[in-house]
Amino acid sequence: MGMYSQNYDARNLDDNSIYKDYDRKDLVVEAEYLRAHLKIILEYLEKGGTDLDKIKGVVMDGIYDSRI
Repeated sequence: MGMYSQNYDARNLDDNSIYKDYDRKDLVVEAEYLRAHLKIILEYLEKGGTDLDKIKGVVMDGIYDSRI
């Protein structure tokens, strides 16, 4: 059993996750939106970015885009 399966089972995510009723394709799209926005934030930070309002804006865009 892999790390994700162990975590999934240990946290009883079949019953406890807010995403339990999502279709697999929906979850993949959600994950891609969030990954893309996290990448933007990490690149910004690696370039020395420190403006928390800018970071917060990217986070809010990611949440809005992903509908979470």
